[in-house]
Amino acid sequence: MGIAPIRRDVHPTMARFLAWDDGTCRLLFIRSAVGTGRTFFARSWLGNRVGEVLDWSGGGLDEATETDLLIHRLRADATLHLAVILAPDASLWDLSSRTQCLVARHRDLLLDARETARLVGPGARAAAGEAQGIHELSGGWLAAAQALAAHPKAEARALQIIRSGLAPWLAHRDPEGALSEAGFLPAFDRRTVEAFYGEFSPVVHTLEELVEAGLVQGDGRGGWMMPAMVRQVLVERVGLRGHEPTTVLEQAAVNAMAATRGVGAAVESAVASRSWSALLNLLLEHWVDIFLGNPQHLGAVAAKVPHFIAAQTGYMHMGLRFLGQADRDGMALQLPGFEPDYATNQTAQRLHRDTQRLYAKPNTHALTVGLLETAHLRLEGLYPEAAHAAKRLIEALHRALDTRKLNSALVSWIELQAGISLQLAGLDVRARQAYERGFHWARVSGKAFLLADVAGKLALVNILEGDGAATERWLAEHDAAIGDVGWGRAMVERTAALARAYLALARLDYAGFEELMGSLPPKPDNDEFWAAHAQLLALRKINAGTSDAARAMVSSLREERRYASASPLAKRLFSDTLMLAEILDRGGMRSGTGIGTEQRDPLLLALGHLLNGNPDAALAALQDVPLTGGLRRRGNLALYLDLAARNPEGPTPQALQRVRGLHRDAGALYEISILGLIPGWSEVGRALQLGPEEFQRLGYALDLAPAPLPRRPVLTAREQEVLRQLREGMTRRQIAVADYRSENTVKTQMRSLYRKLQASDVEHALEHARDWGL
Repeated sequence: MGIAPIRRDVHPTMARFLAWDDGTCRLLFIRSAVGTGRTFFARSWLGNRVGEVLDWSGGGLDEATETDLLIHRLRADATLHLAVILAPDASLWDLSSRTQCLVARHRDLLLDARETARLVGPGARAAAGEAQGIHELSGGWLAAAQALAAHPKAEARALQIIRSGLAPWLAHRDPEGALSEAGFLPAFDRRTVEAFYGEFSPVVHTLEELVEAGLVQGDGRGGWMMPAMVRQVLVERVGLRGHEPTTVLEQAAVNAMAATRGVGAAVESAVASRSWSALLNLLLEHWVDIFLGNPQHLGAVAAKVPHFIAAQTGYMHMGLRFLGQADRDGMALQLPGFEPDYATNQTAQRLHRDTQRLYAKPNTHALTVGLLETAHLRLEGLYPEAAHAAKRLIEALHRALDTRKLNSALVSWIELQAGISLQLAGLDVRARQAYERGFHWARVSGKAFLLADVAGKLALVNILEGDGAATERWLAEHDAAIGDVGWGRAMVERTAALARAYLALARLDYAGFEELMGSLPPKPDNDEFWAAHAQLLALRKINAGTSDAARAMVSSLREERRYASASPLAKRLFSDTLMLAEILDRGGMRSGTGIGTEQRDPLLLALGHLLNGNPDAALAALQDVPLTGGLRRRGNLALYLDLAARNPEGPTPQALQRVRGLHRDAGALYEISILGLIPGWSEVGRALQLGPEEFQRLGYALDLAPAPLPRRPVLTAREQEVLRQLREGMTRRQIAVADYRSENTVKTQMRSLYRKLQASDVEHALEHARDWGL
């Protein structure tokens, strides 16, 4: 159905106004601005009835006295109807309380979207499809809408109509200009309006006040809008105060949008209104929220900022450099391609000077510049300098947290990035501490990206320290969050995948290791932890008996990635890999090797000396290694090597008891496999209480594998139930009573269970079931 044409002799809003009128009132008060068709509205209400239109809009009258006179006239003539046009500052409450009457407010005379569409009907030059556009421009001011309907390009004339009516109206309705300030707000709902005024005003104005003043109205789609021409007049009015209020209001509008509709909506509105200063402040405060959602969108928005505006910050170009490396799956980082030289790197020197100055009073701006410094140094291959910058950044962050409230996602991101810089520089303990703080703030922020990413980094740093139990805990945290990660999921999953592969090796789970390696790229890419990926690939070759291929791969990567390979983490991982290959190939370690002593893992050094039959040298190598926790502690390995060095003839009963206790409490199978390489200790695995599957893995690693491992028993549902009841200590008779079965039936089921578990009684059945994990 089409929209019925409007009657040209009746004000377009009259039907809506009279929808609830019972026709008994003979007095109408109209308080509305010029340009809304108020006289036409008054005459439309009178229609063919006996009546009169009175114009009191010029003021200067005692309205109460004049109203009393009108009441007297109405009482004297029962057919008389009176319509009175009031001044903008007239008190409707005082007048309407004196007698029964109708009151038409400014908003009652503004056409809604449907009434505008009826106005733009037959006889108008504007097509019906343009009615919504006319409504959004004029907001239903009758004279302006009529001008646009007659001549769609008559915007200047329509604007002048609204300006001429709105200016005197606001002079009375909004003398201080507080409501006019809403002209800077791009969208309207109760929360956004209140958030906007709450940014700068001691008086928090409401959406209802703006609607009552006729500045905001329904958009025809269930929401609220401010007509474009009304907005222009309001902005002009505020602009008469000078530039400073405008800047404050632009920022307040952007902040209110971010608080109630999200940072993305705030960014789009700032770009649309060309509020560049407010946009840059918003990006500075919330860039991490946008980055975690869609950095490509952030880059596209930043690219819209005029060059002269971006240049004012000094860092926009650098930020765009990083954002330009974002693709659909993550950050496609570039590894350093030139020899790093901190002394001649002008950007690094400038960032250092700026952070020194900004850290005196650390805020979001200062911390963002600090992030740029650490990121720039890493990309340039200046890893020790990046770690030093990360320490300074963390110190500044903690001082900032003491004095101000910061975006929790930003705090988490800073700790994460600082942790990466520290780990690449070989400072694992400090890196782990930064990651742990970052995970706390990730929980506060609720950002799945941060939760998954930081947990993955914690899993990797812990497995490289030898703490398998902690690695499992952090992988569980990663798994709990990764499902909610959108952009960057593949990138975030990478570090966790590396940690899982290391964990599989620690368990001597070669099948699981191969499956995990199959999910990783066949060659290292540009992920910042590419060196860990490369070590895993080399260990894969070593496990396959091709140590020469592992050495060749390490040598090739060192040549191809000369400057990236110079990171302390890469140096350490590659040196450990080459030493392990040498030890496993030769059953010991040559006295002369191309690996510098300062780069060697002291645990591998000790192992090499033990394989060479030199326990005293092994004890010397272990001298500086903490035998409980600490950097590169490799779990229990240091303790095992110390025991082997002190018992070169083989394990004593006391030593075996110590190994059993350590492995039971927090042991990894690979530690036992390394201990089993040492002469005199090859049978250590047989002294441990290992399950069949673990013993098979250890046997494979040490060539100790016994007879082929029997297949895991497959129990029926009934046998599983009987096993559960036996665990609970129930006798055969008790099981029969509980299950409403005969004792003979239960006896047959138990016999079948014993046969499958290769057990002769209840005790052995329960023990064997535990071994199989049943």
